[in-house]
Amino acid sequence: MGAAPPLISVIIPNHNYGRYLGQAIESVLGQSYSRVEVIVVDDGSTDDSMEVLRRFGDRIRWLQQPRQGVSAARNRGIQATRGELIAFLDSDDVWHPEKLARQLARLSRPSVGMVYCGRWLIDDAGRCLGIEQPRHSGWVLREIALLRWAQAPGGSSALVRKDCLDRVGLFDPQLSTSADWDLWRRIACRYEIRVVPEPLVSYRQHPSAMHRNVELFERDMLRAFGRMFEDSSAAAVHPLRRRCYSNLYLMCSGAYLHAGRWDKSLAYAWRSVLEWPLNVATLASFPVRRLSWLVSHASV
Repeated sequence: MGAAPPLISVIIPNHNYGRYLGQAIESVLGQSYSRVEVIVVDDGSTDDSMEVLRRFGDRIRWLQQPRQGVSAARNRGIQATRGELIAFLDSDDVWHPEKLARQLARLSRPSVGMVYCGRWLIDDAGRCLGIEQPRHSGWVLREIALLRWAQAPGGSSALVRKDCLDRVGLFDPQLSTSADWDLWRRIACRYEIRVVPEPLVSYRQHPSAMHRNVELFERDMLRAFGRMFEDSSAAAVHPLRRRCYSNLYLMCSGAYLHAGRWDKSLAYAWRSVLEWPLNVATLASFPVRRLSWLVSHASV
């Protein structure tokens, strides 16, 4: 008899997303790969999340904690897992039934520490807004450091070896919007990261989503970049420091431009060019329609 297929522990952090939580859990229980355990970590919810969890009975495990943030919730879930592999699902997202099975097939080599996948972008009502089909695969540290990892995976996309996390550490609880990027970067220092390009996750876009907080993104990414350039395991990208920071400043400039913050956008654009003058060409390509919209809506 062959060895039993690996147990996959699925961690769902939740804070006041009771209206989506049941659908997220059902999408895990409905996976074609059946050797899964579901661990929901409720992070200080005040809505009906507990009522939703009780409806699933012993089909899931759930833990409660005072509000500490998504990274702390995921870390607590990791510490409670029994599986050889760990997957993460945000409580407002949904998986395709073949997600885990398709990803597991890409984890055959021990050099692969993580597999991610494409995703559908959906609105609050579940309507499709677009599709992301990423291609970066293999030893991708350089692409991550230069912020060239197109459609970098969010938490709901990743399937990770547990022993990989034992080696590189857990989510940094001081980070929120960049916690995924920071952990994937640490994994990429020591492991290959593979991809299933097809969309297997429905990633919800709505007004309360954390990724819309530009100031938080700015703070988190600057902190995560600082740690990357202090990390000896990332020495291969340390010579790219100026280019990396220039690209980060460019990203911050675009984020503030999109938010209508001209002052911050221009300040970061200038810093980007000072670090790496070749990025002036990218700045020149910022959408003219967006600039026109901002001019027409600027306060007088």
